[in-house]
Amino acid sequence: MTESEPSSLPPIAVIGGGLAGLTLSIGLSHNNIPHQIYESASAFAEIGAGIALGPNSVKALQLLDPAINDGFKKCVTYNDGVETDEDGNGLGPKSAEWMDIRVGMKDGFLDELLKLIPPSTAQFGKALRSIESAEDQDENLILHFADGTTAIASAVIACDGIKSVVRRSLLEDYPSHPASRPQPTNEYAYRGMFTNERFASLTKGHLSPGKGTIFCGDHGYIVMYPVEKGAFMNMVAIKREPDPSESAAVGSQSFTPSVKEEANWVQPVTTETVISDFADWGEPIQALLSQIERPERWALFDHLPAPTYVRGKVVVMGDAAHASTPHQGQGAGMAFEDSLVLSGVLGKILGPTRERAEVPISAINAKIEACFRAYDVVRRPRTQKLCKTSREMGEMIEFVAPEFGSDLTAIKDNLDQRMNWIWDVDLQAEIQRAVDNAKVILQDTESNFQ
Repeated sequence: MTESEPSSLPPIAVIGGGLAGLTLSIGLSHNNIPHQIYESASAFAEIGAGIALGPNSVKALQLLDPAINDGFKKCVTYNDGVETDEDGNGLGPKSAEWMDIRVGMKDGFLDELLKLIPPSTAQFGKALRSIESAEDQDENLILHFADGTTAIASAVIACDGIKSVVRRSLLEDYPSHPASRPQPTNEYAYRGMFTNERFASLTKGHLSPGKGTIFCGDHGYIVMYPVEKGAFMNMVAIKREPDPSESAAVGSQSFTPSVKEEANWVQPVTTETVISDFADWGEPIQALLSQIERPERWALFDHLPAPTYVRGKVVVMGDAAHASTPHQGQGAGMAFEDSLVLSGVLGKILGPTRERAEVPISAINAKIEACFRAYDVVRRPRTQKLCKTSREMGEMIEFVAPEFGSDLTAIKDNLDQRMNWIWDVDLQAEIQRAVDNAKVILQDTESNFQ
């Protein structure tokens, strides 16, 4: 085969079948881009009771595929007092309030996404171990899996989460860089789920089961919000470890799992430990905490800013690129934005399938790499800002931010406006920005070879 002869490339490998990988797959499918999902688990699954979606997240899903919105409306839960239209969309000023979040239960929303993905798109039990160059004329990549099998891919898009194998490989030129591995935030979370009836009984009517609420406190906070069309209340209790200089009597025994000891990120505890972490909190809170079934505490980690999200034809997205703390509820939302921008720029730069088939492999490879680099230019600043501001919000509502202390008025004023830059984004313009950047990169590449 000569350089000028066209040919088809192997599919793009999507590593990970969580919400990021699934929404990316939907976006790639709409742009007729061949791809294969490699998921380490035996089936699609997502950990967590629900996901909080702001206006930016919902818009990203709608732009990826209008059919997602139909499935979304089957699962969405609003706060009490939010009016909805005949299609189930929130109306009125209350739909833009900070805690008027939309939450979809994992099973329902995940199932709706799966309806839009052909079963043949995914392979299970494929835990990626490494990527190497095939050193062939087509510049393909060889994927090595834990089960001893391999696969050929034209490029790799890694959605393999905060513990991403691909992220560490991508940053191998920065072996001592703190961004190569997740960083502990010295916080951990407890999670509980209660039926409305149980919630009302335990709190004796003092807390509303129909509205999302944040309870701030010293070195911790608790957020509650309705899920499953209001049938359940989900509760997440966050505890911050005291600084070594602070009294050891604050909270329970220390819980600081090593970054490398991933098996210890989730630790079973006793009910007494949970209660001791919130010993100074009100009776309704303690009543709920005392009834968490099989209590566990989840260590919180996030990513420090990486110098890049891309290396050649390998790119990371979602939590693999920018895992954040949950304090602003944007982990899933930023992954949906990634999926939209990355699939969008690939679709526009690679062009229609018929035209693609007439382009030499070298040109296709150059376009893919340009798209990945353009995605990095557009997405890295926004997502890394999210990681930073999410940490800052945790510090604020846990009363450890010096500029706020425990001033609830100042905290509320901040909460009322801090999400504006996240929610008010023109996602179609972001796609176009990526397309424009990719074109410039391609022009520069061509100039260098002339």
